[in-house]
Amino acid sequence: MMILQDGIVALLAAFGAVTLVWLVVSLFLRERRDLPAVLMVPLRGQAEQMEDTVRSLEAQRSRGGWAPILLVDEGMDPEARRRAELLADRYSGILLSDASEAANYWG
Repeated sequence: MMILQDGIVALLAAFGAVTLVWLVVSLFLRERRDLPAVLMVPLRGQAEQMEDTVRSLEAQRSRGGWAPILLVDEGMDPEARRRAELLADRYSGILLSDASEAANYWG
């Protein structure tokens, strides 16, 4: 019985070691592709959830190298527009655009 247990433990240890080596090698050999994409956030009216949405996307983008975030003004209030401008100034990966200019950000 002890030999069977030792065999199972050895098999699991070997499987774990192979898995760790595979993960480490795949991290170094993985090809990083930057997709030509833009995360568009259409904003209207008071844009109540704009700041929470932008902060959440920016946190994910900064960790994963996502594409730029484009805030599209589709009729925001002047106060909401000012807040959007402040966010675009604060974060380097955030752009602000009118709806008519949004098509210029992708080919």
